[in-house]
Amino acid sequence: MLHLQTVVVATDFSAGSEAALVRGAAMAARSGAALHLLHADVLFRSSGDGAAPDASPSSALRVRAERFAARVLGVDGAEALDALRVAVVRDVTASAAILRYAEEAHADLLVVGTHGRSGLRRLLLGSVAEAVVAGAPCPVLTVPHRAAEAVPGPGHPVMVAVDFTDRSRAALAAGRALAALFGAEVELVHVVRDAGPYPGFSPNILALVDYDPEQGAATRERLARFAETIAGPPPAALHVGLGAPGHVVTAMAAERRAGALVMGTHGRTGLAHALIGSVAEDAIRRSPCPVLTLKQAERLGTRPIHSALQPVSQ
Repeated sequence: MLHLQTVVVATDFSAGSEAALVRGAAMAARSGAALHLLHADVLFRSSGDGAAPDASPSSALRVRAERFAARVLGVDGAEALDALRVAVVRDVTASAAILRYAEEAHADLLVVGTHGRSGLRRLLLGSVAEAVVAGAPCPVLTVPHRAAEAVPGPGHPVMVAVDFTDRSRAALAAGRALAALFGAEVELVHVVRDAGPYPGFSPNILALVDYDPEQGAATRERLARFAETIAGPPPAALHVGLGAPGHVVTAMAAERRAGALVMGTHGRTGLAHALIGSVAEDAIRRSPCPVLTLKQAERLGTRPIHSALQPVSQ
């Protein structure tokens, strides 16, 4: 089982939050972790509880969160509901509240829903999920607002995106642990870019090396060797794609009816993020299934990242 002690699910009472709570509760129940339900109450906005914008959140929001959990989890989730800890945190932004609570609660996994915004609307409103992924002190499971019903299991593999870096090693270890938790198989995918290093910023820059069809076979062999460096069963399938990584990985996840997608992220912010972009964020916006992202970091809450994301012996 996964060595998770605390799973935090953020909710804004939306449809995306419903899907996130269902997946978060399943993770907590299967791993034996404590389940926290967090509502971020943003300063200087109407809280919906009748309190002044700058006042302390009242118990009304806590009651609303409890009723939300009861409705979403229902009778089948009664056991999880009994052990549920509800928290309301007020801060200047929703992402700031979520990140602060995750740090204080020593979260091992943070679960958030996505609204699927794109274009101008996303530019103006931003994305709480993407801000959380960039700043979280622990792995983040983002759940699409229209997530497929499938969860990891027979016929719904856990797909791990590999770029052969240390981030990929952490992602593969996490993917195998997640697959073991749900009885699913693991499949690996590597994407060869068909453009230069900035395909979103300057898509007409050609790659320095043209893609050779034989490169696919060589890359699959490299994937197989890479998988052997991380303890666990061999992957059920090895995939090599050509194109923009975020597009190809999510298209592959849809084609394979994946139950989850696992990948590492740089966690870049500011100018570096604006120029280079983020494959993980692109995947989060496009993925038909939940995406588990891990940053290249030495710590996961108060524990090393590798101890918290790999199976523990029974």
